[in-house]
Amino acid sequence: MTELTCPKCQGSMRRYERSGIDVDQCSDCRGIFLDRGELERLVDAENAWAGRNQQAPDNPQPQRNPDPDYERRY
Repeated sequence: MTELTCPKCQGSMRRYERSGIDVDQCSDCRGIFLDRGELERLVDAENAWAGRNQQAPDNPQPQRNPDPDYERRY
């Protein structure tokens, strides 16, 4: 495998896998570099994961400020 060099700071890059996609990250500046189409694939994978793990309530209630004096002040 060829050692990758960061295009920003010339530091060494490391590769790791996230949601089935290879992500290259600089060990020095921590920049993240993706190949064409990988950002869209990551967004799709993360949205699919979030959609599976979030259940919308059947009857959502508006959130209230936990400060009991809030309504008296405003």
